[in-house]
Amino acid sequence: MIIMIFEFHQLCILLCTLYFTAHATRGMIEDEFDVKPGGEVHVTEKKLGTFGCIFTYAAQGGTNEKWLFQISKEQEGYVCSVERPDGRSYLFFQQFKLAVVGASIAEVEVMGDSGAQLRSEEYVVDETKNQVYHAADMFRSQLTRVTILAHNPKSEL
Repeated sequence: MIIMIFEFHQLCILLCTLYFTAHATRGMIEDEFDVKPGGEVHVTEKKLGTFGCIFTYAAQGGTNEKWLFQISKEQEGYVCSVERPDGRSYLFFQQFKLAVVGASIAEVEVMGDSGAQLRSEEYVVDETKNQVYHAADMFRSQLTRVTILAHNPKSEL
């Protein structure tokens, strides 16, 4: 019995080491922050090496909400995501923008309440400025997640 517990303990240590090594090698940042109502423009920025994400917003509604800012290094680039972890927000966003620095936008996903993707006319993807933002007069103020998949810049030989 003692040998089995010892072997199980060694297995747990090995698996934990592999998990943390994989995340450290790949690179990941995860940070909780408050989205604040009141109509003022707020900016939150995170960096992972030379890659950065900048989330800008203005919202109205009750009180602060806890949101999650994530950046991860993937094989072909980076994923930057800003989201309400439970997928529901009671805030009304007047504007939002997620911009990336150090890589080029490959894909974008913008979600509203109840896990529904926003209609394409509610937001603009500007590949020259590497950002996605609300479309004036079309955005219906609902936002629960915005994600950018960005590819590493290609180097010329």
